[in-house]
Amino acid sequence: MRIAPLLLTVALAGCASTAQSQLDPLEPVNRAVYRFNDTADRAVLKPVAEGYRAVTPRPVRIAVGNFFDNIRDAYSAINNALRADAQKATNDVMRVAINSTFGLLGLIDIATPAGLANNKTTLGDTFASWGWKNSSYLVLPLLGPSTVRDGLGTAATLAANPEPGVVYQTHTQLTAASVLNAVNTRARLLGLEQTVDEAALDPYSYLRDAYLQLRAKQVGAELPKPSSEDEELDIDQLVAPPDASAPQ
Repeated sequence: MRIAPLLLTVALAGCASTAQSQLDPLEPVNRAVYRFNDTADRAVLKPVAEGYRAVTPRPVRIAVGNFFDNIRDAYSAINNALRADAQKATNDVMRVAINSTFGLLGLIDIATPAGLANNKTTLGDTFASWGWKNSSYLVLPLLGPSTVRDGLGTAATLAANPEPGVVYQTHTQLTAASVLNAVNTRARLLGLEQTVDEAALDPYSYLRDAYLQLRAKQVGAELPKPSSEDEELDIDQLVAPPDASAPQ
């Protein structure tokens, strides 16, 4: 009986994974990219993030995060305008204006305590609002979990980055800022990889299912339901009492 809860958990996880895998037709390629990302993270990004967190005071790390969040608010304003959501677009513009001035170029988040909602919106969300609700799972090199819809949105956003002179003065500054953003973000997520490794028999499926569920909730999509074979699974058989004649 000690293993019954484990069997039940694995069976239920298998049902969810079967449903989610319908949105993962590129699984062989995605798994290869996932392994590459995991290797790169453990060999380079994680050690750098650990060193960064060790030498950088927490208030500085928060300020760095606020700076890049302020830039994301600008992109969010554009996407909300594309979605014809004037209220959110105006909210985002106000956030950028307040944090860029009174917040010292965004280093201090004044807009949130002032009551302006922090509703980051991406181009992937915009595509979803236009009708592209469900999308196949896609693992991006170095960037991690995504979907085909969100991946296209990310590529378009990166391609549309302003030339140096708007936010950064040179390409060197732009590159340095991108690296700093990646390291600062990874430092906030330290420990997550251990949680995933300990909680999942298959970390890839665990992350895929969690990401697809999160995005489905965010964009109002419905994930595929388990197949009939999954629905007919008799859970009672997994938790049935052991045979009294069996050795204890």
